[in-house]
Amino acid sequence: MSEPLLHRFNLLERIVHWVVGVTYVALLLTGLAFAYPPLFWLTAPLGGGAMARVLHPYIGALFGVAMLLMLVLWIRDMFLNRQDVQWMAAVRYYATHQRDKVPPAGKYNAGQKLFFWVQGVLAVVFVATGVMLWFPEQLAPARTLLSSARLLHYTATLGGGLFLVLHVYLGTVAYPGTARSMIDGKVTRQWARLHHPRWHAEQTGLTDT
Repeated sequence: MSEPLLHRFNLLERIVHWVVGVTYVALLLTGLAFAYPPLFWLTAPLGGGAMARVLHPYIGALFGVAMLLMLVLWIRDMFLNRQDVQWMAAVRYYATHQRDKVPPAGKYNAGQKLFFWVQGVLAVVFVATGVMLWFPEQLAPARTLLSSARLLHYTATLGGGLFLVLHVYLGTVAYPGTARSMIDGKVTRQWARLHHPRWHAEQTGLTDT
């Protein structure tokens, strides 16, 4: 008999998560192609360079809207508390799977909360500078400002790309079972008990003994 599952994310949360992820990957790949000509073949999925240049800012706008929705959906659960500070102090034990030395996490651990805030800041920089670069004629008289916007845009994009790689790695290779929560919205009780003991107890009424 299969183990009972716990519902972790609803359909709207999963859709928003995937829209953010897919649009960001599209922006990252086309951005790399624009900045580094040998990678121009990355624009092929969008119909080639000319079409990619047209679509890039619109995809960025969709990304911005999805990020705003993500903020609205999850911000209430993302504020750090005293237990999160204790969790961070013991993060080395979590990384080495010594869970008995790690304070029990709620629905989100401190690492996930910090990831949310870092990505949120990078997204604000990314979208704000992207709008500036979308309408460069408005900034033409201020060449220094336009150059700074371009540099910040590239930096935020690459920073977000590195965090995306880390996010995918942690959700698939490092901690198997995590990615499922963003596919069908469910996780096993064993997974919840292992990674988010306090949330598991809240959902089931059971505590680890």
